[in-house]
Amino acid sequence: MAGYVCFGALGFVLLFLLSTASGAEVKNLKNLIDHLQNTYGVNGQYALGINVLDTYCTSDDQLDQNFLSQDKAGQVHDGMNSEERIYNGEELVGAKPKPFGDKGFKKHSEYLLLRDSDPSPMQKLLNKRKNGCTVFFTLNSPCVDTCSTPTGPHSIISALNMFKNHKGPKAFVFKHIWHHDEGKTKWKNNILQIEKRIPVYRCDNSGCVHCVTNKVVNTRCVGSKHF
Repeated sequence: MAGYVCFGALGFVLLFLLSTASGAEVKNLKNLIDHLQNTYGVNGQYALGINVLDTYCTSDDQLDQNFLSQDKAGQVHDGMNSEERIYNGEELVGAKPKPFGDKGFKKHSEYLLLRDSDPSPMQKLLNKRKNGCTVFFTLNSPCVDTCSTPTGPHSIISALNMFKNHKGPKAFVFKHIWHHDEGKTKWKNNILQIEKRIPVYRCDNSGCVHCVTNKVVNTRCVGSKHF
């Protein structure tokens, strides 16, 4: 306690202002991610975005029956399996990769939610609740070749700027490191680019870890295959 006394009243005010300006932490991130995967998860790659009441993220309480109650699992799955591969809901958006062209290419699920239209599904969701808790989840980390490199042809990095002005708790989460990018220095650098715009986490069966602390990237978020 002695270490706090020296700040005085002004110090406490400054600390309070700094903490609120940067946005509250998503305290129960593992509960949220488990619910999203168990309720809306599908086979293969997919991405989901939510914008819910901030109280769901700032307390450690279990999620109640009202959490995402307007976005039924069947409706979400139908949308993600439709020709457009997108679900636009009340508090949730979701996407699966969408085939395009005649050479077997696919628009990635993250790109569909963040960039493929103007405004994007995620931007429209953020507009509904300015101070809500928003979590963007992708099963596999956004790939270096297409999505997560700022200069990539279908990069999502600039689109992540939409989260900068969002006042509520927020997190960008992935479960698996895309196997082609495991241990790559480029992926490590791209994590830092995401972190500049929205806190980035890896949540897997072991729990959730914030990928960046004092500009140092946690190896659990990068892997070591190519180092």
